[in-house]
Amino acid sequence: DEEEEEEEEENSEDDMDPATKARLSQARAAIALEEEMSADERRESVKARLGATCQGVMEDPEGKWLDLREVCKLCEDRDGAVARLAALSMVLVFKDVCPGYRIRPPTQKELAMKVSKETQKLRDFEAGLLKMYGNFVRVLVRCGGGKGKSRSQRGKGGPDSATALRCLCVLLESLPHFNYRTDVLSALVPHLSHVDSAAADAVAGSIANAIKADMQGDTTLEALHMVAQLVKQNRCCCHPAALSPFLEIRFDEGILALEAQKAPEVLSRKQNRKKRADEREMIRKARAEKEKKKAEKERMKSFGHRDDSDSEEEDLEAQLERDMGEASGRMDNAQKKKMQSRMLEATFEMYFRVLKNAAGANPARGLPLMTPALVGLGKFTHLISVTFMADLMEVFRQLLAGDALTTEQKARCLLTACEVLSGHGEALQVDTGEFHRQLYAMLGQPSSGSSGWGGDSGDSRDGSERNDAANNAGSGNADRGTLRIRALQRFLGGYSHVDQGRVAAFAKRLAGAALCAEPGEAVGALGVSRQLLASYPRTRCLLENERVGTGVFDPHVDDPGAAVGLAAVLWDLALLRHHYHPAVAAAADEVARMPLAGAVPPALGSHAPAELARLHSTTRGDFRPAIPPPKVGKRAKTSVLDRQTSRGGEANVLTPGDELARIIASENNRDPSAPVVAALRRHFAETREFGVNAGLRAEVARLRRMSIKARERAEERRAAEKAEKAEKAEKAAKKAEKAEKAKRAVANGGAGEKVRAKKSKKKVEA
Repeated sequence: DEEEEEEEEENSEDDMDPATKARLSQARAAIALEEEMSADERRESVKARLGATCQGVMEDPEGKWLDLREVCKLCEDRDGAVARLAALSMVLVFKDVCPGYRIRPPTQKELAMKVSKETQKLRDFEAGLLKMYGNFVRVLVRCGGGKGKSRSQRGKGGPDSATALRCLCVLLESLPHFNYRTDVLSALVPHLSHVDSAAADAVAGSIANAIKADMQGDTTLEALHMVAQLVKQNRCCCHPAALSPFLEIRFDEGILALEAQKAPEVLSRKQNRKKRADEREMIRKARAEKEKKKAEKERMKSFGHRDDSDSEEEDLEAQLERDMGEASGRMDNAQKKKMQSRMLEATFEMYFRVLKNAAGANPARGLPLMTPALVGLGKFTHLISVTFMADLMEVFRQLLAGDALTTEQKARCLLTACEVLSGHGEALQVDTGEFHRQLYAMLGQPSSGSSGWGGDSGDSRDGSERNDAANNAGSGNADRGTLRIRALQRFLGGYSHVDQGRVAAFAKRLAGAALCAEPGEAVGALGVSRQLLASYPRTRCLLENERVGTGVFDPHVDDPGAAVGLAAVLWDLALLRHHYHPAVAAAADEVARMPLAGAVPPALGSHAPAELARLHSTTRGDFRPAIPPPKVGKRAKTSVLDRQTSRGGEANVLTPGDELARIIASENNRDPSAPVVAALRRHFAETREFGVNAGLRAEVARLRRMSIKARERAEERRAAEKAEKAEKAEKAAKKAEKAEKAKRAVANGGAGEKVRAKKSKKKVEA
């Protein structure tokens, strides 16, 4: 391959213009000189040469593109610093130089045609640019790809893996429409296969940016297929950020939502058999017609007839129309619908694979993709076909009944199920009792600080940290308590027909959970409890001082229907009204003052319970609302030592008395290393040092005051001098103005005398 490249270079040099040959000879001379330099000197020389070459290519791409050959060779240099600089320079040049369309290699017939010099120059530029870009991408894939290097690739030079990965990400974001996009994606996607990969976030960000800028959908579909294949091969054990880029897909809801809402056609067994028979007959007829046309075409060719449809001109016209369609960036409705359907099918296939793995016998360790999959299902739930919703709800029931999910994942699963049922899934006859039981049981688990309700403090599951990362990546950095409050609000506040006993049991358990929850969760729980009591007036009997309902409330049952919630009493509000957080105390007081009958006034403020939980959350370590700082007095209090030393009493403080000195001397005569003597010496030494430090602080303060006063005097002196100079300049200007006026007056007076003398002389002569 290297020999062929050298031969091509020699052949191309024969056709070069003199200016290009001169530049190449200068570059080769510089390379020969750099071989004799030291490493640092060579790097500086290469840096200057790279800057000059890249600047020239960006100024005149079609005329100086051959200068990039030396830069491409430097990308595989043994020196890592040189290869890094060359790779970054090539990325910037390709971002600026590459055209906004996909370069199509010319056919043999096009190469044989005679064209103008401008067209030939453009062809040479596109062909050379495409070849250099392909070589550069191969170098980056070899150095920064997610797959391991082969034995033949280990000895070659090139940039480090971090730089190569960064260059690949930039190329994907800047040139998603250009050639070799598949190679770039195939090198980036394997980085998402490792759960602890540090490069996964960068790769996911670049794929997300490419999806945002994708107007046709082909880049998105290709990335979807690659990531889906990766998830399938690794059995859903990938980085949580692997699914986050696909939340940026823009589906055309006008096309897909109508298809999703269509109810399936219900046919009898006889009708199904007839429909399948008709489809087979249509396929058979189409194949027979195709074979007939093909045989007729072959028969006509045997007689020397040439069909117009086989002409190359028509093929070129069709190719031209396709190229023009790609350049215009527009798609007809049929193509757009087909592309959108394929993207939606690939997206949901990936999400359903994750759910199936979690509900299976051998789920992935830690379920790192569970939370992103649930977030994606919640976002695109209105596009799910009605035929799959019943099976999807059954999978949700299995997941909630099992032990594979963490508490946060169960809350997210409940929220997703609620979003599915609140859309066009309302037509389904789904029993929400199991979801209510899971939510009620979740509230009964104790809170453990920042981990929220049901924190997995005793479960040392390896995927806890990965689940946190997935929560942050998929739920918009929502706090865990906020997530549960959203699930409660949607499942209980979103449905108008819920049993009164279940609502009362939820209100009682919410108040109990608020006692041991962090302030944000407590405010949100009390907000949901207030909404329930306001929507269901019969449940306000919980605010009575004595038990009103029949039966006895059982707080240990995890079924809200069997807990007899109407027999409970919200005594928890009496404790919450004295909460240390003012927002929790105000919320509890507001719930406790609700009227037992009649209309309920609106809540203070316009925020929903989930928003209140987010605003008052203290999981990040700060207090919300912030505690006001204490007021600072005019004069800070000083210690006794500082007051004594400032009054000149250093002798009384820093020296021991006569009796104490006598004890020290007697102890010293007995044993110089006695502990009493050592302790007293250490004490007075430290006290003396404290006194000296206090004196130094006072001296520093005095010097600081003196410097401030000196600075103020200097500023006053400068201001006075400036004012004096201005006054003198003003006086000089006035004096000069007066002198000028006097000169003009004298000049005007002499001229008047001459005029009057002439007039008198004329009168005498007359």
